[in-house]
This record gives sequence, C-alpha cells and structure tokens, in this order.
Amino acid sequence: MNITDLQGKKIGILGFGIEGQAVAAFLTKYALSFEVYDQNPEVRLKTNAKDFSEIFDREILFRSPGIKLSEPSLFQAQEKGIVLTSQLKFFLQNTKAKIIGITGSKGKGTTAKLVYEILKNSGLKVFLGGNFGSEVLSLLSEDDAYIVLELSSFQLADVDVSPHIAVVLMVVPEHLDYHKDISEYYDAKSPITKFQTKNDFAIINSDYEQSMIIGKLGSAKKYFVQTLQEESVGKADPFKIYKAEEFLKIKDGIFAEELEKHVYLVNDSETQFYADAKEFSLPGFHNLQNVCAAIMVSKIVSKEEPGITDQVILQTIREYKGLEHMLEEVGTFNGVQFFDDSFGTTPESALAAIKAFSKPEIVIMGGVNKGADYESFAYEVTKLKQIKGVVLIGQISGILEQALLKNTFIGKIYTGAKNMPEVFEQVKEIALEGDIVLLAPATSSFGMFKDYKDRGNQFKEAARKYGNS
Repeated sequence: MNITDLQGKKIGILGFGIEGQAVAAFLTKYALSFEVYDQNPEVRLKTNAKDFSEIFDREILFRSPGIKLSEPSLFQAQEKGIVLTSQLKFFLQNTKAKIIGITGSKGKGTTAKLVYEILKNSGLKVFLGGNFGSEVLSLLSEDDAYIVLELSSFQLADVDVSPHIAVVLMVVPEHLDYHKDISEYYDAKSPITKFQTKNDFAIINSDYEQSMIIGKLGSAKKYFVQTLQEESVGKADPFKIYKAEEFLKIKDGIFAEELEKHVYLVNDSETQFYADAKEFSLPGFHNLQNVCAAIMVSKIVSKEEPGITDQVILQTIREYKGLEHMLEEVGTFNGVQFFDDSFGTTPESALAAIKAFSKPEIVIMGGVNKGADYESFAYEVTKLKQIKGVVLIGQISGILEQALLKNTFIGKIYTGAKNMPEVFEQVKEIALEGDIVLLAPATSSFGMFKDYKDRGNQFKEAARKYGNS
C-alpha cells in the first residue's frame, strides 16, 4: 500500500493518542480525508471522534499500537474487506531509507539511542524514531538516511516488512496484560526478522532462548551477541558469565565477559580483543550486552560507511549516559547513592539492575500483578547477598513478601507504604553512608503512580529531599 492507494478512500484512524495524531498529520499533509475513532469517551468528547461501532463504513483503517489486534471490531472489519494497517506498517512498506530496527523486552531504547549517537557522531544522516524520537511517517521522504527504530511488540505485531538491520535483544515474558498469552507476545516480536532477505542482517542476543528463535527467522546474515556457552543457551542462569575462551563457537558476532570486563569481536570464527568495558559509562552487565549489540550494528554499517571508525564508536560509548529512568544515577545524598530504574518492569530487568552493583543495596520493588514468575524472582533476589533490605509496594507486595520469606531472605522487609514519601520513611530506617538505594520495581506502576515516568520522577524528587533531611 502506498500514497496512491489512499487517495479517494474512506480512511479511519483507530485511537487518537500520539500515534493516531501523527497519522492524522500525515494524512492532512497529503490532503487525504479521514475519520477518527476512539474507545475513550473523554477523547471522543474532546475531538469529535466516533465510537468503534461506527468503523464499518471505512475502507482503510490505521490502527494505533494501543489497540489490540484481538479487538473484536477489527476482526469484523477485516471480514467485511476493510484493510487494516498502521503507521509503522505503512512506513516500512514505503520507505527507501536504510532501517535499523531494535526490539527486546528491555534494552531497546538504550541500544537504539546509542546506535543513533554513534552514526550521528560518524557524520551520517541519521534519524531516531519508533517509541521515541520522530514519528516514522514524518521521515518517509528521508530516502538517503539511516533510520533507527525502537520497536515494541505492539508496533511489530502486524507488519509485513522487516528492517534492513534487525536487532533482537533480551526477549523474556512481558506485556501479558496486553497479549493474551506468552506465545502471542513472542509471535508479535517475530516480524523484526521474519521477512528479512539474504541482503539483510540480524543481530541476536544468543543468551536468551526466545531471542534465538526470533532472530533465526528470515534469511538475513546472522551475528550474535554472546556471553554463554552453547550448551547453556536458554537453560542456565542468563546472568552467569563465562571466560572468553569458553564461549560459544560462533562464526560472526561479539562476545562480552564480565570477569575481566573485556569485549571481543568474532569474524569468521577468529576472535579479536576489541575493548575494555571498564571504560564504558553505562553500569550493569545487561547494559554491556546492549552496548555490544550497538557495536555490532556500527561494525556492519561501517562496511558501507567508512566514516564509522572504532575511535568514534568507543568514544561515543564512553560518553553515553543512557536514558532517563533506565538505571539512571540520581545522585549521592547524605552519603547514599540513588539509582532510578523505573523503566525496569520485568523481574529479569530488575535482577539485572540489582546485579549492576556490589555495594549494600536497599531495593524498592513492586506494583501491579502482571502474572510474571515472582516466585523465581524472589528466589534469585534471596541469593544476592548485597541486598540488605527491600521496600515492597503496590498490589504484589504481599506476594513478594511471602515469596521472599519462603526462600529465607535474610534482609529487612518493609511493606505498607502508600506513596513515595512513605517509602522513603522506610528507606531512612536502614540506609547508611555507602549504601545504594535502587528503584527496581520488576513490574508496572499503575495504581500507585500514573506510569513509570511518574514513579521515577517521584523517586528522584524524594531522593533529593533525602539529601536535605
């Protein structure tokens, strides 16, 4: 489908949030008429949008990511022959730019922004889009550019064109409050590589079984980000690290090991030392995996763009501070360091954040019940001797408390806080000079906070007030 196919058609926009408004701006630019539909009564009142029950006189519908593909009215619309598309789907079908698409349960934002910074610092014409940066339809005319896209399962679910360079980071159970089950979530990620050709490239975090399954789809040339041995992939502790000489015998890719903080490139089965990761600015081994993925993207692009040098790549990584609410250092107040990882809404990402530090930690965790395996999460938390205490909040606080006690957690457990000031009253009871206070919720924030940004911002405000107490 292209612009010509839209002309003279009855077009509808499903959902009038940020993406829906971007589609409206695009259609208006080309003088194409449309109707807006939204399930939220307040939105309908403010925008004159119509209810979903009225979509059936349309010929083409642009779905916003927040609208599930399982929405019954969408099935009915397609049965009537109405064409269903989306901003991303239409963009990928029509762009002539070189697309670098990055997905994963966590890490995709950090990786996408780092890739963007490396290419920009190398003098390339590059744009950042997807979940942040520019709306993709505004980039449709940028034919001679690289476009880096951070892509969620919501966006990828119905696309039929894969990026030129696809990056599959950590893929673990997530968004089960949106997808009907874990299989649907994994399937929604698969278009990132599914339609790749032999002229494309896929970069896969091979420490995760599902990442490997998704990454191996399509016909692209495969590169691997590796930390585990072949026999351990998808089976062992995903955070266990092996010596470089013991790693999976991959033909092409990049290997990181935590013990010495070294990074190695693998080219045609030959291993070469690349960098000392102790010089990198982002904390945590999970971030080292993300950095390695960004390095691999840069090395692939450098085969066509000689301006991308190792000096530029490494200097950019050394200076890169990451994204807000992603293991963000808030500051040191009264001798206590505070880190905001409010974006870490899975047990896996919370564990990765906790393991980024060796100093004594007080960890703030909890929120709504997303159906994750909190029992296993509690077991892993119990094994981490640097945790001197936890402050449990939200709907799953009781579940986490019981799971921790069951696994004989020896640290302090605090519950009952109804807001962030009350959380910090509990933090004050245990925090000492030299400690770290980490917000690593392991789940979503709804109920107690508006969203992860609100949660992170309230945490940062409370941390700064802690410095004045």
